[in-house]
Amino acid sequence: MRRLAAAGTVIVVDSEWPSFEFRRRRASAGALGCMNGRANLGKLRDGPAIPLDAWGDLAR
Repeated sequence: MRRLAAAGTVIVVDSEWPSFEFRRRRASAGALGCMNGRANLGKLRDGPAIPLDAWGDLAR
């Protein structure tokens, strides 16, 4: 089944109650890959979003 699914074949297994489909998974684009090309980053300022002095003891 792995070889068939890797080649693009969808395998359907029918039984009395549940049916199962086996197919190749698409390659993951990563954790934020779904946002690829959608974020407008042109207006971000340089430096951290929260200044270090606002972090207090956590900045150390």
